[in-house]
Amino acid sequence: MGILERILRILRAELSAGRSASSTSYATIEDEELRRIIEELHQPRTQPPPPRTSGIVEWAYRTLGVPPSATNAEIKAAYRRAIARVHPDRYASAPDQQRRWAEQRAQEINRAYAILKAVRNL
Repeated sequence: MGILERILRILRAELSAGRSASSTSYATIEDEELRRIIEELHQPRTQPPPPRTSGIVEWAYRTLGVPPSATNAEIKAAYRRAIARVHPDRYASAPDQQRRWAEQRAQEINRAYAILKAVRNL
């Protein structure tokens, strides 16, 4: 007997006996596992935890200065703010060292945004 048939058998037994899943007694260990699953299904659903991020994705969030729970709009706004601060055009008349730093930082910000766009389907 497959798992769905066993679940149906258990649920039918509960309905015919007028009992809840938590008060039903089961004969086998497999049925005990099914009882646990049924009880979990009866629990109110909670908000899923935010997805765990890998090293490169964490770096992208840190680079843009947003938490992993940020909305897509917040990420886009953070990108625009960050790139506006270091855009190479702002440093066109600056000394070479500052201009190179701005170019490097803009590349990092662009890379971070590209990673988050790919991961979050922006």
